[in-house]
Amino acid sequence: MRLFDLRKEMKETFTQHSLDDVDVDFIVSEVLDIPRTELALVDEITGEDESKIRHFCELRVNENMPIDKMFQRAYFYGLRLKVDDNVLSPRQDSEILVDTAIDLIKENDYHTMLDLCTGSGALAIAIKKNVPKLSVTASDISAKALKIARFNAKSNDVDINFVRSDMFEKITDKYDIIISNPPYISSDDISELDREVRDFDPHIALDGGDMGLKYYNIIHDNARQHLNESGMLVLEIGYDQRRLVTDLFIDFELIDCVKDLNGIDRVLVLKKI
Repeated sequence: MRLFDLRKEMKETFTQHSLDDVDVDFIVSEVLDIPRTELALVDEITGEDESKIRHFCELRVNENMPIDKMFQRAYFYGLRLKVDDNVLSPRQDSEILVDTAIDLIKENDYHTMLDLCTGSGALAIAIKKNVPKLSVTASDISAKALKIARFNAKSNDVDINFVRSDMFEKITDKYDIIISNPPYISSDDISELDREVRDFDPHIALDGGDMGLKYYNIIHDNARQHLNESGMLVLEIGYDQRRLVTDLFIDFELIDCVKDLNGIDRVLVLKKI
């Protein structure tokens, strides 16, 4: 079959189901293992590849399965990462946290970093890749998530110390900077999430308890004893949590609140005082 005709057919189907037809090209690119920019150069495809493309398009249309969960890989900050149903798929918005942390680390000549709730390891790996001399520890409560994170670190050729820990429970050292993208969805709001998030991302990585503040409270109560003098916290927050979280960290100095590409408050920078 001609790839052009199949792409056209699938894109019409996606449009009819109010899905972004660009997703078709992502699926085709993954199945054929070629860049999306080269799809127009392909004429005929095999019957096997056609069947695979149709199958994955049906999963997207009928079950709202995210593409990264279909192929168990995601792309974040120029990295290719393995993901599955044990880890939260990294979002583009979280690249703001990476940018912010890298700038702080370089400006302040930081040497040590802790990543809490590391999940797939996306944040820690992206930062370590761009600041090779940084000593990085990354923790998560989930052994299955840490297995994915270790795989991702190895496949991206970075050395990170992974620790299985319920937040600070097994953390004993102090760090120049602590980063975290903790679960921050209010428990009451989980059932209202889009199906592709609610049904395919682990709830342990989403559910932030009452008002989404459970883990920010834990970070607040423990961070001071695990930060070096004048150390920094870099925290991702939900779209409506700036005031709630800054009020919680009233005994820290608010250095910055960084907005994402949509102009939404996304990352808080807090300094130990």
